[in-house]
Amino acid sequence: MITNCIIVGLDDSAASRAAHQWAAEYAYAVGKDLCAVHVLDWPIGLNASAMTAGTRLWVPKQDIAEPYWRGMRRVFDEVGPPRGSILRFAQGDVGDVLVRLSTDADLLVIGIRELMRGRPYLAGSVSHYFISHASCPVVTVPEQPSNPQQDVPDESTRHHDLAVAAVSWMERLSRTTGGTAQPYATPHR
Repeated sequence: MITNCIIVGLDDSAASRAAHQWAAEYAYAVGKDLCAVHVLDWPIGLNASAMTAGTRLWVPKQDIAEPYWRGMRRVFDEVGPPRGSILRFAQGDVGDVLVRLSTDADLLVIGIRELMRGRPYLAGSVSHYFISHASCPVVTVPEQPSNPQQDVPDESTRHHDLAVAAVSWMERLSRTTGGTAQPYATPHR
């Protein structure tokens, strides 16, 4: 298991990149290590000699096809993760793997596509699975708007502001729950 750090699910989607940026800012703000986990969808990304079906909570680098590893490493490095951050690969069902890995984590951060008004988490969705099954607090970060006409703050400023707000929220939650955060707590913006 991964202990005492912030875990973020990582792939090359816009939602995941936004979550990774947010998680890096938050980890830096609270002085925690960041562990980005990319869950391989078997057999994509694996070397032919390493194709093993099933769930693996850790897939060693030598089992991952070099071009695939380099591509995910570029995504990981885009945000300039805080010192002590790692990129980890796993294999299996993304919901099951991240929930199992986050058992002893401080926080699980996941990217989501834009929320639907009035129905933010549909039963059966991966987001709903994380929120329903994780034993640590879960933060969902929506992907950034793709409409350049919209008047939105600079992305790095926006993520920094959200991370600072999350630190404040977690401190308030900790004070009101006697020092421990409640499972399934998700800050709403």
